[in-house]
Amino acid sequence: MLDQAKKYLTMNNIILIVVTIFVLSWVWSTISALNKNYGLEKRINETRAETEVMKLQNEKLKLEQAYYKTDEYLELQARKLLNKSFDGEHLVILPKTAATEHSNNQNSDEEVDKTNFEKWMDFLFGQNV
Repeated sequence: MLDQAKKYLTMNNIILIVVTIFVLSWVWSTISALNKNYGLEKRINETRAETEVMKLQNEKLKLEQAYYKTDEYLELQARKLLNKSFDGEHLVILPKTAATEHSNNQNSDEEVDKTNFEKWMDFLFGQNV
């Protein structure tokens, strides 16, 4: 048995085993480096995407801030919250009549009876007008 082991452990076989181990370790380290680089590249891309989103949100907030400083916004808020109006403007509130209630009920009943396809056909061919 010892003679058979000596027969296979020649200098060429030992060199072949050492080279194979070296090549396998090199391949393993290369694959692990590529995997690490892939993970880092993925994190970089995610960070860039988050940065872009934050830039867009920042731009949106700047535009909103500029809008809140406009006279148009102030006028709308004064009208809404303080019931302010221009000179000569009057608020008119019309009472509900039986005719408007009947037409509202009739439209809602018609909408319930129609299928989705019929509603689309009415919309596309102008039947609602």
